[in-house]
Amino acid sequence: MSGPALELKESAGTPEQGGRHWDGRTRSGLGIRFMYWLFRALGPLFAYTLLYPVVFYYLLFAGKHGRASRDYLRRAFPEAGTLKILWLNYRHFLSFGRILLDRAYAFAGMHDRFKFERENTEAFEQALAMGKGLVIVSAHMGNWELAAHTLASSRPLVRQVPINLVWFRNESGKQEEQLRRVSGDQPYNIIDSRDPMQASIDMIAALKRGEIVAIHGDRYTGNAIDVPFFGSEAPFPAGPYVVAANTGSPVLWVFANRLSHCRYSLRVAGPRVLQYRSRKTRSEDLYSWTAEYARELEKRLREFPLQWHNFYPFWG
Repeated sequence: MSGPALELKESAGTPEQGGRHWDGRTRSGLGIRFMYWLFRALGPLFAYTLLYPVVFYYLLFAGKHGRASRDYLRRAFPEAGTLKILWLNYRHFLSFGRILLDRAYAFAGMHDRFKFERENTEAFEQALAMGKGLVIVSAHMGNWELAAHTLASSRPLVRQVPINLVWFRNESGKQEEQLRRVSGDQPYNIIDSRDPMQASIDMIAALKRGEIVAIHGDRYTGNAIDVPFFGSEAPFPAGPYVVAANTGSPVLWVFANRLSHCRYSLRVAGPRVLQYRSRKTRSEDLYSWTAEYARELEKRLREFPLQWHNFYPFWG
């Protein structure tokens, strides 16, 4: 492992390596509201059909989000030419639009429309039985809101445990309102990641109470470590693994991917208990855990390449 790979990067709000990093706003709030309006006003069939011209129109004015999408697609499809990348760019946004409309089903209380193929979901009970809380690491891939609902409804023990969502509060409060409607009576709290130090304190406190902390492992606002991802070094957050190693809380990687209309795959990896080998190897251990997550995410994206909706310059 090289020295630079172990170097922690600071806040995502500052420019690094000449690139622009995530500022907490990667999607058009107006566009999302329009999708939900289509669903409510015209019904699911019309909404999904109208996605095709709506996404094409959005692609023409996507700007930085379109450039970020094409950067990722060139890495995921290195043999693709310019025309194919443009076609994939359109399909990438179309995938995101379908995910948004799937969420509209959930926000309308129609969760029973969805079928999930579950793999290793019993790991949630196994992890919680350890009595040290649980760290769930997901990604901006597929539909994590629906995954949260199906886990709460299918695993009774999960429903009894408060969930703490680590969330960058720089978006409209409507997202929290929508999440409450999806979650129903599932107890949850929001941990604001705009202050990484306070967020870490809140995460540790929640884990010591035996609660669940859910965080995305593919976007950072505090410290990050550069690890290999689609052939280049990319910054991934170290926070989930620092907190897990410091508390002894087990870690699960959870991914929910769209298979077809109203059909999803929910896969869980773990549980893993992370321990530093020694004080001297702390940086190497963090690098190893972060790189392992990046490899698992890339593996999932090789299977579902158009379902990663991180529309900002991820590689800088």
